[in-house]
Amino acid sequence: MLKGKVLSGTDIEQFMEHGWVRVPLAYSRKAALAAQEVLWEQVEKRGAIRSAPSTWTQPMIQINENYDTPEFRACDTERLSDAIEDLVGIGRWIGRGTPNRWGWWPVNFAKGAQSEWDVPKDGWHWDGIHFRHHVNSPEQGLLCLCMFSDIGKHGGGTVIAEGSHKVVARFLATQPEGIELGEGIRTVNQGHEWFRKLTGQYERESDASNVNRVDYFMHHTFVDADGISLRVSETTAEAGDVILCHPFLYHAASQNLSGVPRFMCNRTTPLHDRMNLNRSVVEDYSPLELSIRNALS
Repeated sequence: MLKGKVLSGTDIEQFMEHGWVRVPLAYSRKAALAAQEVLWEQVEKRGAIRSAPSTWTQPMIQINENYDTPEFRACDTERLSDAIEDLVGIGRWIGRGTPNRWGWWPVNFAKGAQSEWDVPKDGWHWDGIHFRHHVNSPEQGLLCLCMFSDIGKHGGGTVIAEGSHKVVARFLATQPEGIELGEGIRTVNQGHEWFRKLTGQYERESDASNVNRVDYFMHHTFVDADGISLRVSETTAEAGDVILCHPFLYHAASQNLSGVPRFMCNRTTPLHDRMNLNRSVVEDYSPLELSIRNALS
């Protein structure tokens, strides 16, 4: 079983099979909360005053900025870097040892708080709007969900489609010229039974009203025609945790019913070179590369 500096063999197996793994305290809670103070300053400029919850009138405040301040540099730990390289391979990540900017920030105050919590139909995607996607693209590396507040159940944690990275890998392998992100997502959503239902594309309107989405997508595992197991999971975490996601993993924002603002950002870990899915030495494969090879085999 593969084992890394930070991630155990079980952790790496979870990443390869389900498409994600949580790294507890990738940076310290103290550092995370200090960085959150910087974010509150930005939020207050947009009208939501920390000491006055009556001003929290926007369900979501989007801060489309990146930060590289002392508070955020304290979060760029060796533990986080080691965990990333446990998955992408030592020396293959561009950002190791260089200042990394932190952003963007969808600060979730109360998205969907007026409704009972449910598996969303909208917003499902994998990341990478800034490049053309191939099965071995280097631009994304991993998707890192970096936590700067505690996120409990129904507290706005990202929902993820476990196993979806395998479906996307198999799809991208059929696109030798590559494909733009939006077109790729639409094609998978329309061409795969489980993703059609996940995104609300039911054959009959009556089918939609009869489906308990939490039960169907979260409590049961769907196995598709290729033998890929798919299930929706809601992530929870504590300030300082980072969830490392496969670059092909479908995910979406979820409702925040907690009454507590959620602070997190998405970071990428671009690679120096394209992933190599045909290495001459088996031991040279990274877990990321192996996960794709396994999906294609």
